[in-house]
Amino acid sequence: MRHLLLAGTAVLALLTGPALAQPAADTTATLKVFQWINPQIIDSTEKAIERFKARYPNVTIETQFVPQPTWGEYNNSMLNQIASGDSPDIFASAIEGFAEIASKDLLLDLGPVIEADPAAQTVLGDIEPNLLEGMRTRPSGELNFFPTEWNNMITYYNKDMFDAAGLEYPAADWTWEDFRAAAKALTIRDSAGNATQYGYFVPGFNFGLQPWLLTNNASVLDNDWRESTVDTPEFRESLEFLHALIHEDKSAPAFEAGVGGEQFVAGQVAMFSAGHWPIPEIVSSGLTNVGVQIMPINKIEATVFGIGGLAITKASENPELAWEFIKEMTGKEYQQELADSQRSIPSARSMATTPEYTAFPDNAQLFYATAATAKPVAAPPNFAQIEEIVMRHLGAYFTDSQDLETTIAELDRELDRAMARAYN
Repeated sequence: MRHLLLAGTAVLALLTGPALAQPAADTTATLKVFQWINPQIIDSTEKAIERFKARYPNVTIETQFVPQPTWGEYNNSMLNQIASGDSPDIFASAIEGFAEIASKDLLLDLGPVIEADPAAQTVLGDIEPNLLEGMRTRPSGELNFFPTEWNNMITYYNKDMFDAAGLEYPAADWTWEDFRAAAKALTIRDSAGNATQYGYFVPGFNFGLQPWLLTNNASVLDNDWRESTVDTPEFRESLEFLHALIHEDKSAPAFEAGVGGEQFVAGQVAMFSAGHWPIPEIVSSGLTNVGVQIMPINKIEATVFGIGGLAITKASENPELAWEFIKEMTGKEYQQELADSQRSIPSARSMATTPEYTAFPDNAQLFYATAATAKPVAAPPNFAQIEEIVMRHLGAYFTDSQDLETTIAELDRELDRAMARAYN
């Protein structure tokens, strides 16, 4: 796969022009960097700037950290700024925002740049090819973003609660039915019948719900992210399964927005599903007897991933310098800081598979192990709109405000309209 990647970038190099030359050390310039607000990103960027200043003492880097309530709103902030004539040189985003910005022809294709830069090829050689292929802009196939970190979805479980229930820990081949039986057994009620502990927290967010579709060979959109695929028996079955956990088995609390990490550390749920990001809170809570396992299987083993990266805008007057700073922001020091923060999974395999990084929770090597087979979250140019439609209808079904057939019909109709507008 790596050979295919490099072959592809070589072709693009011939089509799109020369690579970026390394600037002289005494270059004087200013670089503007547009990123979302995140304490770890702010801290790591400041450290990267210090390292960069040692190489380019006459370069000033202006950082702009912008709120990211949704990826759509974050992208709009960037687009409004460009429209006002104040384009940044470097733009940070996640896969949910890649396609919208790239579709407006605002970003350089980094394929030729990477092909001509041995250091960049070394960085990519330490990244699972499936992640790189997943972050390519569709349908152009361009690599507009250079990868930094990523996240997936797996299932966390409280081992003490499993022990108390007399249950074996989840195995790598556990099924939906295994999971459902465990969730029932892990649900505890008081004498009045009120649940004091639930087996599972159903993810209340789009990314979190995707594995329950993928493990059943279902999805919201087709592989090209162009057409609705919700009107299938597999999609219905996935929704019915999660609905049954809440309303039939009552092994999950009422559906609400959120991940479930807070309920997990509070001892209110025995299992929840997330990426690597809840680990700092779990560690801070003092909860130590925790394990993780892949998402339970119905038809196939699968999960979803999202990935972040840095791009160079075509409006940049200093793309060579921007590229050098991006390499600083994705190099070993930056990857080590990502690993130390535990907030996400470093894109570099060598940093995400160390004994230190995989020391907690039990089975933590699974986080990077899924990189080879995970599927990118469907992120068309109108991602924010698609996410809103999906969560509005699935939320209505899971809270019994709308029946299943109405949910499927309305979801399919609205997705069809949205996708037609997105590509016409």
